[in-house]
Amino acid sequence: MANTKGFTLVELMVTLAVLAILVTLSIPTFNDFRQRSALRGAADQVVSFIGDARFEALRRNSDVKIGFVTNPSGAFCIGAATTTVPGDDASCDCFTAGSCDVSAYPDDQAQWKGVRFPSLPTIGNDDTDASGVIVIDPKRANLTEAGDVGRISLQSPTGSQDYRVDVVVDRNGRATACQPAAAPSKLSDYQDRGC
Repeated sequence: MANTKGFTLVELMVTLAVLAILVTLSIPTFNDFRQRSALRGAADQVVSFIGDARFEALRRNSDVKIGFVTNPSGAFCIGAATTTVPGDDASCDCFTAGSCDVSAYPDDQAQWKGVRFPSLPTIGNDDTDASGVIVIDPKRANLTEAGDVGRISLQSPTGSQDYRVDVVVDRNGRATACQPAAAPSKLSDYQDRGC
């Protein structure tokens, strides 16, 4: 008999069974990773957007308002536009292309990767209510109204965990991402960034 080399059917079946078990065990870990990654990316995008709008206020030497807008279907966006009114509480319509003359995000809701706003933003909190709009002063890149400080809460996509990150805007117009103390699930890289 010729000496042939190869795998037997039993060896292939055992290999496939072990591979199937490993894939099954890794799916929850992958979904959890996807949730955390999407939330971090969205928080970084909001922080970056506010930083870019501050830069545009300085560059254009004009007040720039930043607004967080939600529509009845639950979609949300961020828009930035120039304004001549330091206390402007009207957000530009970031759902309509060209409405925000500085910038708008996202172009498509899929860019949020399932991240949600669990509550309305508390920024723009003047004497009446939170408008979701802040105005950046072009001279110092801070808020035109110090009382407009607040936060934007972000929630991870639906999955096995419920992660939360807040983007806090201070009176200097700086945005930072932090983990609220009451977050149901904790992100390990936000342990020292509580709010």
